[in-house]
Amino acid sequence: MYLAVIPFYRQYCVDELYRRLGSSLRLYAGSEHTDPTVRTGIGHADYRLVKNRFLLGRRLLLQTGCWKDVLRAETAVLDLNPRSLSTWVLTAARKALGRRTLLWGHLYPRKGRAAGTGWLRRGLRRMGSGTILYGYGTVAAALEDLPDSPVWVAPNALYPREILQAADDRAADPQASDHSSTDGRSATTGVGRSMRERLTYVGRLTGAKKVELLVRGHAASQASRAGSRLTIVGDGDQRQQLEDVADRSGCRDSVEFLGWITDVDALRKIYADSFTAASPGYAGLSLTQSLGFGVPVLVAKDEPHSPEIELDRFGGVEYFESDNVDALAAAIDVAWSRRGEIDPGSLSRDVIALYSAEAMAAGIVDALNEEPLQTRADGWPAWLT
Repeated sequence: MYLAVIPFYRQYCVDELYRRLGSSLRLYAGSEHTDPTVRTGIGHADYRLVKNRFLLGRRLLLQTGCWKDVLRAETAVLDLNPRSLSTWVLTAARKALGRRTLLWGHLYPRKGRAAGTGWLRRGLRRMGSGTILYGYGTVAAALEDLPDSPVWVAPNALYPREILQAADDRAADPQASDHSSTDGRSATTGVGRSMRERLTYVGRLTGAKKVELLVRGHAASQASRAGSRLTIVGDGDQRQQLEDVADRSGCRDSVEFLGWITDVDALRKIYADSFTAASPGYAGLSLTQSLGFGVPVLVAKDEPHSPEIELDRFGGVEYFESDNVDALAAAIDVAWSRRGEIDPGSLSRDVIALYSAEAMAAGIVDALNEEPLQTRADGWPAWLT
């Protein structure tokens, strides 16, 4: 697998791939992507570092190093990214050599199927031997675009099933009493449980994520005056600007900037005290995380969301009008008023089944082994109701 980067949140998937494939798996990656906030973060022993070079103001990527290894491989997995010049060269070269190449990534740019650069991705796919997609919802479109090109799904996941469990209030408050139903399962209403207080954002602090809108929405909400606090997990070039906005908005005392947190137990405690999470810009992998921990998410309606937005079919996603502070504040207040009704187990169940690190690794392994994809016509697993 020759990839631009392998971020830290891929570690569990990488571990599962090595467990299943052993020494037949070889990973190559550069240190950072065209967006310098996206960096490789898995264990140094798990991959071989190659050189990422950037052209045209970091709009294009050329990776160099270990090309002979890629050309000799029985099957190579490359990024489905038309900005990667090395993907074009290596895919074309392997096609000329008659070797199998799989393209892994998003089927379309964030602007969707009608984006002006969509034809570039289709061109890459035509040269390749098949496509590994990040989500189930784009399978039908992929097959419609190229009916003779096989498709697999490696759902964009973070954690293994044993870790990706609903975070209930007891994770936030160890002293909370065990309000369980008679069959031993957690109670599904908020009766008797501690009331959650956090409005949570996890992700990069960059312009595209529109975290400033969230700070302003929090400041304008009734919930912020009733005791809620905004917890921001992550970092980026806008952190100082966001702290200044919180100061000017008069809500600095109820906004906490925690930086990056990768410890799962620490994150679970944050989510266990969250009445909702929020994606004020485009939504992506954070949906998998929030819903996987059993926390609903506020999502801007008209944004170029990543494929993970398909998770809205399982509930727990509430939309608000994009770029509208008042609409976001109102959505925060509704979520605050319903915080006693959160049923973490119900929200997380389908995410655990479909978006685990094991499911992601299994999709890649199936593609490597040329196992046929078993889905319904709409691309979702046949067993899904």
